[in-house]
Amino acid sequence: MKPTVKIGSLLLAVVMALSAAFATGCSMSKEWSYKTSDKELAIGVYIYCLDLAYQQAQTKAKELDDYDGTNDKWLDLEITDDDGNTAVARQWIKDDAQKKCLNFLAVEKGMKEEGASVDEATQQAADEQAKTYWNVGQYANYGYIMPMSKELEPYGISYDSFRYCTSQYSVNYSALFAKLYGEGGSQEVSDSELEDYFIENYVDYSYIPVQLYEASTDEAGESKSVALSDEKIADYTSELEGYVKDIDDGKSYDDVVSEYTEKHELSQSPAVDNTEQLENVSAGDQIKDALKELGNNKAVTVKVGEGDSGMLYLVYKRNSADSAKDYLESETNRAGVLNTMKKDDFEDYLKKIVEDLDYEKNSAVDGYDPKMFFVAEQPTTAAEETTSAEEETTAGE
Repeated sequence: MKPTVKIGSLLLAVVMALSAAFATGCSMSKEWSYKTSDKELAIGVYIYCLDLAYQQAQTKAKELDDYDGTNDKWLDLEITDDDGNTAVARQWIKDDAQKKCLNFLAVEKGMKEEGASVDEATQQAADEQAKTYWNVGQYANYGYIMPMSKELEPYGISYDSFRYCTSQYSVNYSALFAKLYGEGGSQEVSDSELEDYFIENYVDYSYIPVQLYEASTDEAGESKSVALSDEKIADYTSELEGYVKDIDDGKSYDDVVSEYTEKHELSQSPAVDNTEQLENVSAGDQIKDALKELGNNKAVTVKVGEGDSGMLYLVYKRNSADSAKDYLESETNRAGVLNTMKKDDFEDYLKKIVEDLDYEKNSAVDGYDPKMFFVAEQPTTAAEETTSAEEETTAGE
């Protein structure tokens, strides 16, 4: 839940993470779970965190050879999280749920100490998204996600707890982050510091993609991809390498793109432009590696894949120093770069607050067992496997 993530995207990610089939169980108690002298978290906040931790642990458990989703014994298996910490799943879930709750309290304390606040319009927009997910549900990439009220209320998680863990935490996190590192903040990042970071860590590049395969049909009339002939691949390679030489000789990349577009009678430019963190280049590792070696205002050809999935790219790298000011003029872009630059520092800042946090834990918290979220997977019977095999054999005939 980072400050550059749009509230809608954040809540959708949370909703998708929690969109498993749930059993019924807990009461709608008004008890608190963790509290400081300034803030009290509802028991529903803890249950929500416990559920989220359960699903994260189950994802890791599924990577184990002895995982069995038909029973809850996997909770007694040792899992290793993304930070390399190993623990019995059941205990890891409880520890992680507490960590999440203490992080909520740390943000609240940080906001008070720094004088950070959330403006009404931002809070209202975030809450509207939360209400939509809670009452109506949402369509996502994988289909319709049912209203979260139906998923969470049976466990004793109210709308207020859901809203706090999603929209409220997101805007609180963003407000505190901005108060620390934004203009006038106690740890303000200057324009020159941000520009230097951008130049050092971001890349402004473009590429022309060329498919080394074409669409065809097989004997059954099904569509498929077929690799181009060696001759055609050689022609494309020679053409793109010719453009690389032209750029090395002083020709502008824009002129090369225009020439390619005209030669191949394309209705629009095929060039793809990107400005992003070098270590997270979305075009793939091979292009990322090429960009690391490529000089500013230079080009190179990169071949990715073979056969019916092969691609050839003309990759061009601009000088990030030339685009830094223009790129960072956008408030959204600036926030994204600032977040990337300071996210580790911010996490360390919150960890320090957690370490010094004077909090109280309700003993009721210990009464919640992670197995309350367990839903047995249906085993595949021998009969089902035989039927499936017979169907495949019949289809093959």
